[in-house]
Amino acid sequence: MDANAVTSLLAEAGTLMIVGMVFVFTFLTLLIGGIDVIARFCRRFPGEQESLDTPDIAAPRPQRNENEHDPRIIAAISAAVQTHRKSRQRRLTKE
Repeated sequence: MDANAVTSLLAEAGTLMIVGMVFVFTFLTLLIGGIDVIARFCRRFPGEQESLDTPDIAAPRPQRNENEHDPRIIAAISAAVQTHRKSRQRRLTKE
């Protein structure tokens, strides 16, 4: 390759880099400007607040004894432990 070809390729790469950076900078500037415009609009015209359909006083939760555990959780943990042990045993027998 001669020097003119390398210089030409470097100039083209530099131009492409500058165009890309300008494009990204412009896009981000427009994005931030758009978000700012939307924020100003929302502050100027706040709209109605949505009311939640929950009662003012929440229903009391049933109290659980600290020693009492959910049987579904116990079953899930037991199944996971059994599956792990079986897969580990299979790996050990293969070796």
